[in-house]
Amino acid sequence: MFSYNLPDGGLRARGFINAQGEIKFDPPVFEQRYTTAVRILEDPLWGQKFKKVVDFGCAEMRLLSLLRRVDGIEHILEVDINEDLLRSNKLKAEPLVSDYLKKREGPLRVELFKGSIDASVAELQNVDAVIALEIIEHLYPKTLENVPKNIFGFMQPKIAIFSTPNSDFNVLFTMLPNGFRHDDHKFEWTRAEFKEWALNICQQYPNYKVAIIGVGDAPPDKKEIGYVSQIAIFVRRDLLNHSLIEPLCNQIRVDCNPDPDFQYKEIFAVDFPYNIDERSKEEKLLDEARYQISRCQRVDRYFNRDLGVYQVPLTVLKDYIENIDATMDELLCVLKQDDIEVKGDYIILPEHDEDESSYRHYDDCYDDDYGTWDDARYDNENIATDDEVGACGGSSPGKDDATYESEENWD
Repeated sequence: MFSYNLPDGGLRARGFINAQGEIKFDPPVFEQRYTTAVRILEDPLWGQKFKKVVDFGCAEMRLLSLLRRVDGIEHILEVDINEDLLRSNKLKAEPLVSDYLKKREGPLRVELFKGSIDASVAELQNVDAVIALEIIEHLYPKTLENVPKNIFGFMQPKIAIFSTPNSDFNVLFTMLPNGFRHDDHKFEWTRAEFKEWALNICQQYPNYKVAIIGVGDAPPDKKEIGYVSQIAIFVRRDLLNHSLIEPLCNQIRVDCNPDPDFQYKEIFAVDFPYNIDERSKEEKLLDEARYQISRCQRVDRYFNRDLGVYQVPLTVLKDYIENIDATMDELLCVLKQDDIEVKGDYIILPEHDEDESSYRHYDDCYDDDYGTWDDARYDNENIATDDEVGACGGSSPGKDDATYESEENWD
């Protein structure tokens, strides 16, 4: 096993008993699961982005709206055994009007498949990340037995995220006649049982290590029962900068079962619109440099009154340079060719001659560490009031914000 904590201090969530004596969660548990899965994928700890992701047991595809916004993802497979459910929700996979107005920077293909989590099919090859939230407890024993074989033996993803109910928490629920939280559950594991299942997988497939976390806090006086949902994060050893125990398979056998129910059936597929940037690396560097120069000539903190020039740190362009796999030397070469003066670690700019009254002062919304800006708090003429925005543009919640209590469930 390895130790894992969500970035940025984890989730802000709580569990409490309401006036009717019922356990409630804020935010709802399904939201906590989705948010946690996305934050795991986005964690810079892994040192890379995941391009191809499969969401097993996707049901109404609520997670898709978050997944499609994760930086670096280029291919999402939404898989469920229920074809009718996929067809009735396929509109959720289509691009929105906003996707055409503001196109993505990279490609994204979304495919909906009717299929089983234990089927080793060609569509699942080269998957980087597997998400399987609240699905294993719905599986019959034979299917559950085949899941590790398919995911860790056949697919061999870089990361796999599983969640399942924690039966230790059931003392706070009124159980259904079958003894579980949902009428289709085949089992519900204690924390010890789930940990044993996860460790057995790592023993059988030693290229993987696992960390166990959870979502859905118990009330303060019931912390000993753990979380309402327990989550196992299986990570391939090379993603943790450890050597692989066994070589990855280059030639992978795909089962050729003639049973049509075993094969994947494509229900829908769509490619999202995106911008194709045909500029050379040098052109990109120069355009970004000119853009930042234009903005920095309006930031008072960069103006050296003694010298009568602006001194802009080259670090303003640091993140952009890394994003396009360029080096600082390449940037300096481009700046020199465009007659932009550089001294030491600073770009030297002449004093801006525009009427000072027309300046926008960006100081409060510029982050020197990250080289990023936030213009959200500015409109064409006026700065919004503190009641309307946060410190750098985040809008305050409206009075009519939707609540999800009606959608809260334990499945």
